[in-house]
Amino acid sequence: MNKNISISCVLLASLAITTAFAEDNIPVAAPVVVAPTAVAPVAAPAVAPAPAAPVSNCAEWKSGVAIDTEELNKLQKNVASDKPDSGLLYTKKQFVVLLGKNWAKAKDTLANSKAKLPRTSEGKVDLKDVTLNGFNLSGLNFDNVDFKGAEMNGADLSGASLRGASLAKVELEGANLNNANLSFANLTKTKFISASLCHATLVSAELEDAVLRGASLKDAKLDNAKNIPPNIYPNAQAILQFGLPVPPNN
Repeated sequence: MNKNISISCVLLASLAITTAFAEDNIPVAAPVVVAPTAVAPVAAPAVAPAPAAPVSNCAEWKSGVAIDTEELNKLQKNVASDKPDSGLLYTKKQFVVLLGKNWAKAKDTLANSKAKLPRTSEGKVDLKDVTLNGFNLSGLNFDNVDFKGAEMNGADLSGASLRGASLAKVELEGANLNNANLSFANLTKTKFISASLCHATLVSAELEDAVLRGASLKDAKLDNAKNIPPNIYPNAQAILQFGLPVPPNN
């Protein structure tokens, strides 16, 4: 109950009693007014400061390869009238155009409609032998996608998920794979020349004959990776902790 209302009720009751006794000429003491109890102000809860944004210690990356927009436009025109197989959203070439033209829609397709993309005989999404040089593929979900033989030089794959993907014989020269997840990926004979794999995860990846000359592997995770190139072992601390580029093979 509101304290002001309670106090008002006490005052009214006291006045009523005083009036009644006065009519009978009975002396009464003056009504006692009880002052409201002071309420200590409640301190506002302390607001914890927002956590500081994580500081990336990866070197700044800039692509040295631009998308060939003329070729991409030509491909778009050539495949515009192609009919995907029954139950599929795109042909392989149409999806390449989508990757180059509409990152947001490509992301949604890979996240929610991957089953409606062309497949290889092994059941992986088929992007074998495609040309994606200079494409922005950052943050996309390429888990279990087959890129075998593709050209992806200078592509931005930062933060992309490539778990179980096949990148065998793929060209990734100068590409950005910072924070990418390549766990269980097939990286046989993949060319990572001068690529950036800072904070990349390569757990249990297959690296047989992979070319990592000049690549940055700062803070990369190579737990249980198979066939790690021998030029990494004697320089592991310099490469993984201090971010020095992978030296040429002996």
